[in-house]
Amino acid sequence: MTALSKKFKTATMNSVNPLDITIATFDKLAQRYQDKYMDLADYDDTYDIFCNHLSRPDAQVLELACGPGNVTRALLRRCPELKVLATDLAPQMVELARINNPAARVKLMDSRDFISLQQQFDAIVCAFGLPYLSADEAAKLIADASQVLTAGGLLYLSTMEGDPSQSAYQTSSSGDQVYIHYHSAPYLLAALAQHGFTLLDLRHKPGPVNASMPSADLFLIARRAA
Repeated sequence: MTALSKKFKTATMNSVNPLDITIATFDKLAQRYQDKYMDLADYDDTYDIFCNHLSRPDAQVLELACGPGNVTRALLRRCPELKVLATDLAPQMVELARINNPAARVKLMDSRDFISLQQQFDAIVCAFGLPYLSADEAAKLIADASQVLTAGGLLYLSTMEGDPSQSAYQTSSSGDQVYIHYHSAPYLLAALAQHGFTLLDLRHKPGPVNASMPSADLFLIARRAA
């Protein structure tokens, strides 16, 4: 058990921010998450579309909530010249992402604070990071992306779609918890439009058959105004 996991083991849901509990769980179960999702091919078509819309083969890409680096690896396999900065808030996920992607830069960072990098990117990828952010935080992420992306830059978002009022803790058979925020397509589409993004692709998919919980998944690829 890592120090981060120990820190929250005895914490109650009332005394600790839900995201802190979620990050502690991901830190504890990073290897298990990698074993389950590292080679998942269910979303390959969305990575193909994303790469096809990139403005140049050596685009500067920021990935938020990268986990063990599965999406970064999928993108680099398609576009090996990409300059990727992959970030996550769980230390063990960051270590795995670094091992799995020696060609990428990897950094421990809160996805809610990427604007502090003071750097512009040609594309931002947040693959299933939104389920761990509230509706307000998701809207802020889109707003910040509009400031950080270069003109015509791409934003890739995927999330578990559903009624936000159903957002709640999910507890595994081992007692580990994550707090899942459900997001609606109309809300995210409105936020994208408000901040000058044009939708390029929208897809709905069932969650992976090996996922810990069933889900309806939403994929959005949008372009910032040139």
